[in-house]
Amino acid sequence: MAKIVATVSPDTEDLIGIDIGRINGSFGDAEGITALAKRIIDDMGVPAMLDLPRTRKKQRTNSYNDEELIEIAQNAGISYLGLSYVCTGDDVREIRAKITDPKIKLISKIEAADAEKNLDDILEASDGVMIDRGDLANAVGFEKLPRLQKKIIRKSNQYGKMVIVATEMLMSMVEDKQPTKAEVLDIANAVSSGADYVMLSEETAIGKHPNHVVSIMKRIIDEVSDRYKVIILAAGSGAGLGSITAEHHVCLADVGDGKTILDTQLEALYANGIHEEDIIIAVGEGADHVREKVSGTDINVAFNPWYDSTNMLATIWLAKDRIRNGFIVIYGDVVFEPEILTKVLENKKDIVLAVEEKECDEEDEKICVEGDKMSLYPDYNILPSPKHKCLPAEDAFGEFIGIAKFNRQGAALLSNEMDDIMREREFKTYLMTAFERLVQKGTSLNIEKINGYLWSDNDTIYDLKNTRKNIYPEIVKKMCK
Repeated sequence: MAKIVATVSPDTEDLIGIDIGRINGSFGDAEGITALAKRIIDDMGVPAMLDLPRTRKKQRTNSYNDEELIEIAQNAGISYLGLSYVCTGDDVREIRAKITDPKIKLISKIEAADAEKNLDDILEASDGVMIDRGDLANAVGFEKLPRLQKKIIRKSNQYGKMVIVATEMLMSMVEDKQPTKAEVLDIANAVSSGADYVMLSEETAIGKHPNHVVSIMKRIIDEVSDRYKVIILAAGSGAGLGSITAEHHVCLADVGDGKTILDTQLEALYANGIHEEDIIIAVGEGADHVREKVSGTDINVAFNPWYDSTNMLATIWLAKDRIRNGFIVIYGDVVFEPEILTKVLENKKDIVLAVEEKECDEEDEKICVEGDKMSLYPDYNILPSPKHKCLPAEDAFGEFIGIAKFNRQGAALLSNEMDDIMREREFKTYLMTAFERLVQKGTSLNIEKINGYLWSDNDTIYDLKNTRKNIYPEIVKKMCK
């Protein structure tokens, strides 16, 4: 789902429902910029972005150069720097070399004619781009703007980089309380095309109804945003369960009250507002049994013909065109209470993994964590493969439980990584290995701790007996309260 960037001035009331607060670095002194950043971070509860004017000739009230504004940004806890008039990737690399805080992300503003021909280089060097439609239209001609906007969004999605569409999205609402029909369609078009963020400028910086404008934009986004797809991975053989999985996948194993693992998963999805038509069950061995189970519903069943020679990652890769706008992945053998999925969905980060902090055993999908993000074991490179299985149990933070969410940007990053793995013909690669490769490349995989919530995986007969006796009955009790 697309998010909202809003420009905040000293006169702007605290905004509710935005995702990034933007500060125009052309105005205000260091104290004022710092105070505004503190308001955005502390009072509005969102990260702050500071625009660097660079060579911009427009009116400004200060004369800070890049280095001075970067220092102000680093001292103020700014998360994003917006770079004006980026023409090449070298423009971005030049600024990055001046930054000592590695957590600051660079957003290149596409507003010059040269930026189009160097777009790939700019995207490779940047953490994201902003389409500044006002200056871009002046540079290339207004009639070319629709084509360019679609191209920049498409390329950004392919690179897995955030893309912000800016300029005059609800301009009439600087004064008025209702948007024009053209503005509504403009926002809808940007979101439907794949924009990660849409931006408010004068509407919130100097407008009469800043919070009302935010609420209007959010209503439009909610109406036109693609819903999450869900892919349940049920194509494996379940060798550890013997005769129980001789004819069908473990997802159809009984857990009590006549319910299967799949039944419990579907109940958890429905409880979180997921629609049948947005659910994909990826199947292999015993595919006909799953099809029969969901016959008469709008649930989709996708068959992996190579299920006996591939791993779960390859199954997701085969379905990637269906889930590229954002998806939830669920291992087919996991039973969990609906609140776990609720917590994952409420986390607005691009990639979110459900993790239990615990003492692990050798077979767990072990994970290292630093802060609220997945990290790698210090001696990761010398571990044998699969590295998450060979990670010393005493050094693991806990276990990835087989539930993860990917927003559009996260889905693009995983898709690109899966493409590389398939080109390398590593068809048995674990999904966790792809996660590790993303972390190696600097991608943030965020952790949602689910300690205190009920769940179980079912790799063995012992696991399934425990689920039947202890886990599922307790889940039912909690849901009935």
